[in-house]
Amino acid sequence: MLLKEIQVGIDVGGTFTDAVLLEDNRIVEKAKIATQAENVLGTVLHALDELKVYHKVVTRITVSTTLITNAILQQRLPQVDLLLFPGSGMSLKALKWPVPYQVLKGELDYRGREVSSPDELEWRRLLNRYQEFPGSKVAIVGKFSHRNSLHEENLAFYLQKHCPDLEICLGHEWGQANFYRRSLTTYLNLACEEVYQTFAHQLQQAVFQKGSSAKIHVLKADGGVVPLQTLRPVESIYSGPAASILGALAQTNTGPDFDSETDQSFVVVDIGGTTTDIGLILSGEPLMSAYGAKIGDFSTLVRTLAVRSIAAGGDSTILSEGDGFRIETYRRGPAYCLGGPAPTPTDAMCYLNLIPFGDRLKAEQGLVQLLPECKRDSFNLERLSNEILARFADNIAQAIESIIREWREEPAYKVWEVLHPHEEQNMFIEVSGGGAPGLVKALSMRLNSPVKIGDFPEVSNAIGAALARPTFSCTLHLDTFMKRYQIEETGLQGEWLGSRKPHKEIEEFLREIAEKSARDQGIELKKPKIQPFDYFPIVKGYQTVGQIIQGSLIVSPGVRGRLKS
Repeated sequence: MLLKEIQVGIDVGGTFTDAVLLEDNRIVEKAKIATQAENVLGTVLHALDELKVYHKVVTRITVSTTLITNAILQQRLPQVDLLLFPGSGMSLKALKWPVPYQVLKGELDYRGREVSSPDELEWRRLLNRYQEFPGSKVAIVGKFSHRNSLHEENLAFYLQKHCPDLEICLGHEWGQANFYRRSLTTYLNLACEEVYQTFAHQLQQAVFQKGSSAKIHVLKADGGVVPLQTLRPVESIYSGPAASILGALAQTNTGPDFDSETDQSFVVVDIGGTTTDIGLILSGEPLMSAYGAKIGDFSTLVRTLAVRSIAAGGDSTILSEGDGFRIETYRRGPAYCLGGPAPTPTDAMCYLNLIPFGDRLKAEQGLVQLLPECKRDSFNLERLSNEILARFADNIAQAIESIIREWREEPAYKVWEVLHPHEEQNMFIEVSGGGAPGLVKALSMRLNSPVKIGDFPEVSNAIGAALARPTFSCTLHLDTFMKRYQIEETGLQGEWLGSRKPHKEIEEFLREIAEKSARDQGIELKKPKIQPFDYFPIVKGYQTVGQIIQGSLIVSPGVRGRLKS
């Protein structure tokens, strides 16, 4: 007898936390609770209690959390010393650095060859400093360390030999070429490590003590899941918007794992209490951003879906303005119909009976404050409510139109347009969130496009977290003349022992490295794809003396099956 697969998905949002318990991809329990911004762990444990998780043999719990996002945006991070080997040829002052840094001597060129050695006197001065402060956190980043980690690793070894209590993170572990983003990513990941590890340990212990042996995973910004203990903390930023995209995908009959004649393309609009997340599915696959995530003043190398959040939500405050009103970009609390302090778009939905929750009488009391005394009747209240929803829909529609123009510049979008020249005109809008039913008509009229809604819009993000599958990427950069290779995603570097003009053996070499990397991260590789390799000859004296080769093995974001009704 086959055991049922029981999964839990929890999405910790800024206003509410959504949770679902699935048995064989069918919803058995669901919950929506208020998020405790200062107690994310307590919020997650409360959600698990609401789902009665401990009464069942759960196989997997996946959490999408705002823990790291909040820590960064609220500037609740410990001090980290950022030590840089920038070399020559660039002005650091021309870039906007949100944190202080110290420049060190020593330079490598763009292929990882040493141009000048580090200054031993500088290193001794650093050692004197850290002997006074032995528990310091230190991020060391070289401009071309992604090609050769020599200077980073030598400095780290020198400091830790004399100060073993130092916490050190090296930039080459984020092995992409952008020095500025690599520096800030290294800094943030080290700064977030302690708060994340505390959360992870406490969550694992709490679940275990309640008698559950479920494996706990965390959703990343790129829509993939990894085991709780192997996540690099900064990769969990913007996991909420990723959950939005996957939740919509899980409730549609499209995608590479679904047996359909045509994979659909659509815009995802997730209406939260404070913000609205907007993303894109192209032929059944989420659109990936070509750039790293940006959070606050920090530009990073964190892989992310092409998602934007706008400051417009169901609980956005509405204020009177002359004879009319304006919808603010902030939230003062819940909607008036739910006991809040000010009228909101949710109150307009409640008054028009478009949503199944809220006190209609309270919604009326809140909305009537926006009308002059001579117009406080049911006719004007209904007209006001429709105007609020039309304005709210217009704000979202303008953002969608603007974002689509940006998406058209994404390389992945340009390729998709060539391969699917007529599909853009068939796009539709998929809305989710507790207030989604109240906005379908207004948004459809404004955009003149079909607007659809899933079966469970109020917990769509939790569904996305529960059904998310692992993502994986392993990008090989090989210089056969230098006899060195690097892996972008992990910073792995090593000596190439093969020929200077390899061909077929490259794919097997990459596959071996990828399989080991996946095992180390606790990821099971399913249906990986090897992207075409690029070969660049190295010519000296009219002869080809080597090659620079680049290629990757990937598992794209997606869901492990569709939600069953």
